[in-house]
Amino acid sequence: MRLDPGAGIPREEAMTSVPTSSNSPFIVGIAHQYGLDATQTPRLVADGLRLLRSLKDLLPHTELRVLLADESGLGTLLAEAAFDLGISLEVAAATRAGPLTGDLAPDSPLAQFGPDRIRVIDLLIRRSSLLLAFWDGEIARSEGDTADTVARFLGVRAESGDSAKPFEVATVLEDADVTAQLVYWIPVHRNDGGTAADSQPPCYLMSVADSVLDTKPSMPASLRRRLADLDEFNADFARMETSNPVGAAESLLRGLDADLPGGDRPGLEGLDRQYVKADMLASHMQRQSDRLFNLFAVMTFTMGLAYLIYDKVVESRFLLTAYLMILFASLFAYYVFQQRHWFSKHLAYRALAETLRVRFYLAVAGLDGRRHTADLIGLAGIHRFPGFSWIGFVLDALEPTHPLAMQDERVYRRRGAFVEHAWVETQYRYFLHKVGQMEKDSRRVTRLKQCMFAAVLIDIAAMFVFGDALYRIDSTTHMPVKNLLGFLCGFLAIVLGVWELRHNKMATTELLWQYRNQLTQFAQARTRLKRTARREVRDDLLIDLGDNSLMETYLWALHRYHREHKPPKAG
Repeated sequence: MRLDPGAGIPREEAMTSVPTSSNSPFIVGIAHQYGLDATQTPRLVADGLRLLRSLKDLLPHTELRVLLADESGLGTLLAEAAFDLGISLEVAAATRAGPLTGDLAPDSPLAQFGPDRIRVIDLLIRRSSLLLAFWDGEIARSEGDTADTVARFLGVRAESGDSAKPFEVATVLEDADVTAQLVYWIPVHRNDGGTAADSQPPCYLMSVADSVLDTKPSMPASLRRRLADLDEFNADFARMETSNPVGAAESLLRGLDADLPGGDRPGLEGLDRQYVKADMLASHMQRQSDRLFNLFAVMTFTMGLAYLIYDKVVESRFLLTAYLMILFASLFAYYVFQQRHWFSKHLAYRALAETLRVRFYLAVAGLDGRRHTADLIGLAGIHRFPGFSWIGFVLDALEPTHPLAMQDERVYRRRGAFVEHAWVETQYRYFLHKVGQMEKDSRRVTRLKQCMFAAVLIDIAAMFVFGDALYRIDSTTHMPVKNLLGFLCGFLAIVLGVWELRHNKMATTELLWQYRNQLTQFAQARTRLKRTARREVRDDLLIDLGDNSLMETYLWALHRYHREHKPPKAG
């Protein structure tokens, strides 16, 4: 049996990545050298399977997918052997993703690279979150070979002339860089007399500097954390799917013509599925974290009220017992619920959802290829914060696999009209409404706090002015008037304190600040788009809008993150 080659599918459509479900896959790209000694094949396949098994164990809720540059050689043998592990296969030359259904035929149409091998290697590099390289460790002999692929994936030797320089291998003890691109290197030797590097055991490689690589014999702790976060993202959605179907969530595809020319509809549907997933999870985690903040506010208020009544009204052991019970219940709830990470997940999932929103509309406009994953999440360095660094894995799998063909004027205008209405205009109206609503609520809260503060001052002034006269017993409550006024003063102070604490935890000030900045960005873009018809200017405006909008979202997320967590240590 053969892997379905996708025969009969138009070339441009076949070049489009189509996630088969809402599961966000982790993609392992495979780069291998040709002309290898056949006697080492069993060992190499076994070493590759060992890596894939370890990844599969760390990703029980996540699809693991291998990406090949073609359907021939060592990579195909490894993919066949990985079939029993439930690992999917994607071939960069045609991007047909799916589980293997049997042996791969050597004469499959997918074995054709096409006229441009470099484009295939670019695709392999862009879409892979981890590169598995069967490599002899020597310098690149030609552009697009395994050594060149490794160097480009690690972000070294950007200039073609640098490929003649040998690598220097170092060992760095600290695992400080949580965002580094990683290569799993399985050394090989060739039949043509190349250096035998197979005496070196398999290891992880990361770039330390230009032409300097760091080796790690075992999986870096930072990669384990990122894999755990990605798997938790998929697990959270799987748990929520049954109670909140995807169909009930907002879809970015709404209003987009189903027959819109361009051949990128499957890719847009994949982006939309991932956006819906991230948006649903972000909203769910926000509700959970808000409830937790409200619970702690109520507990804090109840504790303060219980002690105030004990001090000013009646000295009852019941009140002290209630105070202690609430205190220990709060501590217990804190240590239990903090393990759920609702707050940090809300921030990470919202950052991912907004990134996918921008990616979607730029893709509709034919501009997605001008902003790669590293460009987007690197805008504010958000990927360097624990709990955010896994976002790049989701975006890797959604990298465009084929640039959108040059659109004629009619198609360009149809796509542009959709982007302006569904993104620019809709977001502008949303932020306009939210800013107006939040400013109105802020003014109302400010007036109420001023009234409460004035009441506290009047209460204190009354106790100061009337002095000893306040020690008389009130006939209704049978308590000194001074105690009643003290209770009122303390009660208002507790209300103000708890209110301010909740306001600080919810970070409403930062949210209003972010909404105002977003409103400014979309208002300016809205005005400029209406005043220009030049395609180059309009495209630049949309790209700048996407960058600026994401920057505001990322900065807001980092401000909120810092309220609960320490900033990351300097590398």
